[in-house]
Amino acid sequence: MKSVLKKEENYSVSEWSGGKTKELAIYPPKCRYADRDFIFRLSSATVELDESDFTALPDYNRVLMVLKGSVVLTYDGKRSVHLDELEQDSFDGGWTTKSFGRITDYNLMVRKGCDGKVDIIRPAMDATEVENTLESGHKFRIHALYCKEGYCIVNAGGEQKMISKGQLFLMDFGDEEPAYSIMGDGVVIRSQVGHDCEIPAVDESEPVKAEAPVREETTASQEIPGVEERAWPFRRTVERETVDISGESVLDYKGGFAEDFKWSVILANTQFRGAKTLFKKLNNYVYDDELHSKINKLEKLFVTFFVFILVLMAFLSIVMRDGDMDESKVLMVILAWFVIDSLVVSPLIYYMAMPKPIKSHIHDVDKMTEEETEAVESARNKNERLERILKKYSNSGRNVGTVIAEKARREKELDE
Repeated sequence: MKSVLKKEENYSVSEWSGGKTKELAIYPPKCRYADRDFIFRLSSATVELDESDFTALPDYNRVLMVLKGSVVLTYDGKRSVHLDELEQDSFDGGWTTKSFGRITDYNLMVRKGCDGKVDIIRPAMDATEVENTLESGHKFRIHALYCKEGYCIVNAGGEQKMISKGQLFLMDFGDEEPAYSIMGDGVVIRSQVGHDCEIPAVDESEPVKAEAPVREETTASQEIPGVEERAWPFRRTVERETVDISGESVLDYKGGFAEDFKWSVILANTQFRGAKTLFKKLNNYVYDDELHSKINKLEKLFVTFFVFILVLMAFLSIVMRDGDMDESKVLMVILAWFVIDSLVVSPLIYYMAMPKPIKSHIHDVDKMTEEETEAVESARNKNERLERILKKYSNSGRNVGTVIAEKARREKELDE
């Protein structure tokens, strides 16, 4: 058995459209959530909106347990479930899932074809053997123990390990039958996973402090030491890519503030009609739903515009305070502020608002299938058109269904 104890400083934190997500563990450890190439992932997320939409994960099955608060989940508008603290529900990651309520949750995401289960253990003061309750025909087994309250001590593989509140103990039993005992006082959430992928077991007895969650570029030879490419069916090779925008090259993604700020500059200065005509390379990229919604929200609130105008007025009032109306000086102030705003201020606003790492939310059209590209653009355009129609006619007394039907008929006639 291989094991690793993860503490608060080992977790990585990122933002999603409804709040923040703390990644507790991902397996294999070399995988990245953004690449969707992992077997399973454990995380704890905060839902900070009264209503929010979950990220679509069509290749995964999910289990969600409430750690704090209560929530109502709806799936594809066909089924709903109400969950209170320590209650859970399993669902298909590809379903359109909407939540109502602000909570902190615990998530298990398991790739379809593998098995996963979440249950609760309340340890006693005397050591008790814990039974494996996952019915699975898969060869390899992994158990993860997350201490929600109190503490627990695990006896496994001839060793003892203490798990404190907020810590996660991951045990990779390989093809051995899971066997261990627990004692202590508190509440422990256990995740069990079964899979058949022959990959190296977890070996992180001395975990290092987690860095900011970044997407690393890898090739097949860099994936996981000792694993042949054919033995790892989920990992996708990510090639080096160069994007030419405004005569400057955006080189390989390395992560960190510099890389994120570079993309913030690009995003902040290309949100205008005709940007894709002026910068042809923008047509090669598609933003995922999370990034797209963040950009839309920022633009609809006119945050960067108001900041630009307010600061410009402040500068001009200072210049003209003594009655100095020199046109060249005024023009220089406007031009200087325009440059500073374009290269520093607006990008900083975008940097603070966008999900990190930014590049992991931007997909190269050349690496997407034609069906995937059309589906993304079609769904997005359809939703945006529908929102505009609903807003325009919500108080007009006209039947929205009739309006949509009329617009669809006119568009069809134009296409013909």
